[in-house]
Amino acid sequence: MTSRAPYVIVASLIICVAVLKATDYLNRDIGPITLPQASGSGATVHDPNGNYVPAPIDSHAVLDKHDLIYNTARNTVPIVNEEYNIIFFQVAKAASSEWLRFFTRLSGNPAWCGKNIHLDEVNKLKRLSDYSISKAQMMMTDPTWTKAIFVRNPKTRLLSSFLDKAILNTRHFKIQECHAYERNGGEYESCVRDHQNFDFFLYNITVINSENVHWRPIYSRIDEKWWPYMNYIANMENLSEDAEHFLKSIVSNKDGVSAWDRIGITGWSSNERDCNTNGEKAFLAKKDKKHTTNAGDKLRNYYTPAYEKFVELRYWKDFNNPYFHFSPLQLYPTSEQKQTITGKNL
Repeated sequence: MTSRAPYVIVASLIICVAVLKATDYLNRDIGPITLPQASGSGATVHDPNGNYVPAPIDSHAVLDKHDLIYNTARNTVPIVNEEYNIIFFQVAKAASSEWLRFFTRLSGNPAWCGKNIHLDEVNKLKRLSDYSISKAQMMMTDPTWTKAIFVRNPKTRLLSSFLDKAILNTRHFKIQECHAYERNGGEYESCVRDHQNFDFFLYNITVINSENVHWRPIYSRIDEKWWPYMNYIANMENLSEDAEHFLKSIVSNKDGVSAWDRIGITGWSSNERDCNTNGEKAFLAKKDKKHTTNAGDKLRNYYTPAYEKFVELRYWKDFNNPYFHFSPLQLYPTSEQKQTITGKNL
């Protein structure tokens, strides 16, 4: 037996367990999940734009230093802007780079249009973990603070991740993800050989490299106890309209000017790495071309009934919770999904 054999066996077992779980759910009705709610909270409601507005909360969650929203070890700590009383949770492949540039620019940092915007030493943004536990607790439970997140349907989000990371940035993928795949028990050579196959990406990469921010389930990004405190949840389906609505809703506590009027209404282009170009578009009216994959237009070119069912099961909590309210996106009839997934060796 070669030195890699034990790891290959472990990886195979991980994949088999995931597939068995998926198959086990095939004949079950997927209904809404029940989340822990504070006492007295009622049904969720939405504003005229369809964005989630939380029900009243009578009791308070308690922030712990190990919470996802506070622990810096997992890249899940939100951005904080005190002038606009905003706590913003980024979601990879949901315009996260654009939002990072927006809040960097809103803070007055000229590096918003440069390279390496994801580095803390470049964007210099405050995070929730920069505050004491007691201060962060207050901000998370104070209704005058907006806790916002933009989410995305897992079907388009996963395809966008695949097209961006595995196809457009294949060299980086082989260096970063294939080595991570090997460390997690997968076979490096198979990753290098097959990573540009959507089949391999879904059944192997998202299962074994499950903690990657670009395809980790969005619901797992925030501790369950904090979801009822999120008071602005919108999604990528109407990105530019929802972004405008959101930015008009947060205003400076210094002069009363909204974030939209301050920098959102104009000054943006499709290349936010060119600091010499003063764009004339509104924020997100034209998405940064480096991150554009047009995944929504390509779904049927990549998805099969089996792939669709696999994603619906693996991202079950993203699809079935009281907060996200994705518009229906069913590529294939359920009967086709069942026949295909049960007849395929995943």
